[in-house]
Amino acid sequence: MRELESFDQGARPERAGVEVRRIACRSALSRSKLPGLDFALNPYQGCAHNCVYCYAPFVLGIERGRWSDVGAKLDLPRLLASELVRNGGTIGLGTVTDPYQPVEERLALTRRCLEVMAAKRANCSLLTKSDLVVRDVDIIRHLPRAEVGVTITTLDRDEALDFEPHAPSPSRRLEAVRRLVEEGIDAYVLVGPVIPGVTDSGAEQLAEAISATGAKRVMTDRLRLRLGMMELFEAMPGMRGERWSRFENSATSASALEASVAKVAEACRRSGLAVESAF
Repeated sequence: MRELESFDQGARPERAGVEVRRIACRSALSRSKLPGLDFALNPYQGCAHNCVYCYAPFVLGIERGRWSDVGAKLDLPRLLASELVRNGGTIGLGTVTDPYQPVEERLALTRRCLEVMAAKRANCSLLTKSDLVVRDVDIIRHLPRAEVGVTITTLDRDEALDFEPHAPSPSRRLEAVRRLVEEGIDAYVLVGPVIPGVTDSGAEQLAEAISATGAKRVMTDRLRLRLGMMELFEAMPGMRGERWSRFENSATSASALEASVAKVAEACRRSGLAVESAF
């Protein structure tokens, strides 16, 4: 495994006691139904970022309490090399887990998959919530038509800690976007999920901050509730009294969710950003 000591690894949140299991897999790529993606590639199962709003465990049928019990598909780079000979199209890296969650610093599974894709000249669309992606610009820049999306939900550090307790800070993510753009990589920001009363309340500042990175476009995605998710929100330390009532009303209202996304999208357009809907 390549040595990567030159990358700045400081000030990134870690979770004590998170166990990493080895997951056996028979294939690397799975067909994707997401727009613009032909295949999905997910080096890990579960995610230590443990964002409260994450709907991936519900999609995969994994108990929410076990979602941070991370599994690593250590055979993935080898399998990927053989499958790319037969399959073309665009590969989405990180569709149901973050490919740059903390364990990636140690295992470099995502990096090794990128090396395979670069050798095979595969197209890649990568999505993450971690500035660790900057470590791999030396590979990403050699991928044809590669794009990197960095998810940002809010600039408010306290709100981010509530909703995304173990993800890198919003400021680190913005800095990652800036560095990706400087490296000539097609980088965008996924503003999502748009949380009513959180993302939309700081929409102007968020849009200005994204524009300042040099990124030219954003994608927006609304909050997508799943059974049992509202109970997780209600259990958050800051969700008390009137705040909870306002959040409950807006989070369960289709029109309120649409209005929040529209407010964010308009703020981004005013900052000169092209806006697309993620799904």
